[in-house]
Amino acid sequence: MNRKYFIFLSVVLLAFLGSCSIYNPSEPIPSYIHIENLGVSVADQSVQGTTSSKICDAWIYIDEQLIGCFEMPCTVPVLWDGTHTLKIRPGIKVNGIAATRAPYPFYDNYTQVITLQRGTTTNITGATVKYLNNMTFKWLENFDGNTVTLDTNSHLSESGLIFLHNPPASTNIYEGTGSAVAYLKSSQQIFECFSHNRMPMTNRDAFLELNYKCNHEFTVRLAGYTVSGTIETNYIPPIEVLTLNASANWNKAYLYLSPTIKQLIASGAQPTEFRVFFDMYNFSGTDSVGMAIDNIKVIQ
Repeated sequence: MNRKYFIFLSVVLLAFLGSCSIYNPSEPIPSYIHIENLGVSVADQSVQGTTSSKICDAWIYIDEQLIGCFEMPCTVPVLWDGTHTLKIRPGIKVNGIAATRAPYPFYDNYTQVITLQRGTTTNITGATVKYLNNMTFKWLENFDGNTVTLDTNSHLSESGLIFLHNPPASTNIYEGTGSAVAYLKSSQQIFECFSHNRMPMTNRDAFLELNYKCNHEFTVRLAGYTVSGTIETNYIPPIEVLTLNASANWNKAYLYLSPTIKQLIASGAQPTEFRVFFDMYNFSGTDSVGMAIDNIKVIQ
């Protein structure tokens, strides 16, 4: 009986080992793609503004097949070799929120034919994208010129905008020669400014881009107007788009304006033109509350 039992166990063990080789074949060796970052290039800054960007994600496609979304810098394993077309859609955090990562609809894609080799890394360096040709830049303000298109609300604000221009070694300018800053003293509670011109916009995708730094949160809002000729016939008070938290260092934000535009249009007044408002409140009585902004763009 013992000998028969031993033979039975031997047969079972051999069958098990054989099944392991069938169901667990050796894993294929992947190729790797490394992407350090993506930048932005513009043909004419007077038309499209700054090259400043905050592209954080790469939406990677191989031969039009989506591989996934990866935060840069990233090294991505793929089970391809040979020659293929790599496409990268530049991704952002919409409204600066990590949970709302998405490709930015106003940048084109980065495309390159690459040759993959298993076990080796293909490095993508110096990659840039451009704005799409069918975009309209509704508002550009970099504060480098002699005139600016941002006004203080003198009826409400307890302090006014300060326009910096070529100050010596200022940390309150992101790039170029100028920026706009505002401060509130402990005795001041409200600051508000707005875009000088009304902007015609529809309910298509629209974004506000800006560089900013602040030691106190400030709010971006949008107001609507119905216009007959050049005369405002109706005014829809500003609705909040987003409140930006304090940032000691310069930051870049992509604010999605479309939901607010649609909300204003749905109010019944059917506005066709809009203004951007920037508000800062100091109800706690803190001294030297401040914000600095640069490179404003509204794009649709």
